[in-house]
Amino acid sequence: MIACLSIYPVHSESAAIDEFLTPTPDSSPTDLAFDAAGHLWFTEINGNRIGRLAPGEAEPGTSKGITEYELPQANSKPHYLLIARDGMIWFSEMSGNRIGVLDPGTGTIREFPIPTPNSEPHHLKEGADGSIWFLEFESNKLARLDPKSGQIAEFQVKEGHPHDLEIVDGGVWYTQGGKFWARMFYNKVARYDIATGKIVEIDVLPEQSVPHGLTQTGDGTLWFTQLFESKIARLDWKTQPWTMEMFPLPGRKGPHDLVVDEKRGWVWYTLNRADSIGRLDLARAKPGTSEGMEEFPIPTPKAHPNELVVDGEGNVWFTEMGHYFMGKFQNKIGRLKPDGPLAGEGTR
Repeated sequence: MIACLSIYPVHSESAAIDEFLTPTPDSSPTDLAFDAAGHLWFTEINGNRIGRLAPGEAEPGTSKGITEYELPQANSKPHYLLIARDGMIWFSEMSGNRIGVLDPGTGTIREFPIPTPNSEPHHLKEGADGSIWFLEFESNKLARLDPKSGQIAEFQVKEGHPHDLEIVDGGVWYTQGGKFWARMFYNKVARYDIATGKIVEIDVLPEQSVPHGLTQTGDGTLWFTQLFESKIARLDWKTQPWTMEMFPLPGRKGPHDLVVDEKRGWVWYTLNRADSIGRLDLARAKPGTSEGMEEFPIPTPKAHPNELVVDGEGNVWFTEMGHYFMGKFQNKIGRLKPDGPLAGEGTR
């Protein structure tokens, strides 16, 4: 039944996709987030810069309204990004093996070396006390940085190569998909208890599903993508026993990151392999099927969308990274307007 559902086109709502160019060519924008003033900040992993886009000044097809801040050291490869509650811009340096912070008021950048060499820092989140938590993909560690002292504490986790994280009710949740490009799979979602250090792992089936992007809703429910299995998953970990529901995508399209727009009842996700943005309508969704799913093609071929975020008006902003690890770069930030003129027919 799922296969039958997947072949029929969906009469989607109108949607327009605009693209904005970074001043630096082949910059490979990677992660992004909005600050309290409405500016969109993003990392440029190949451009070695942090960028800021002012939506009110930006014009599609140009780099107008975009400001860039070059990192102090070459080849640092800024990867993921976090805007703290005090407005500071924190980011991980994949090759620099540092955590950086940019003061948006002065443009000053400070960097903090990670104790473990070649740790390959990934996603970051701010704790309740203002600490910056981040994952070390290569060294299989969870780490906490004290912004006041600059000290970094590291905590060993299992060998699953943690990728994305969320902090919920005194615990750090993270996905562990292994090194899927090397056919080394782990397939678990885990929780680290901040108070006790206890780690609990939850198996994600089937094997080789590769849990990847992770986000939470207001009630603490977790959503994550399954990169290889091409599914969107919802985990209610507060129930006993916990429950996990799967929403399969039609085809092997590689959902990477996701975000839940709770106001409108939509789950948005990037589709690496399909060069599209996907949407799951929770009002129509049924676990075990692809009902309620739509896809919106990105105008640029080989865009390889990576991370995404929803603004206050419901527009979806995303990075077009290109096939960075294959040496094929992009330099675009995309914006999808769900209620705009049709850019590409939504399909299921």
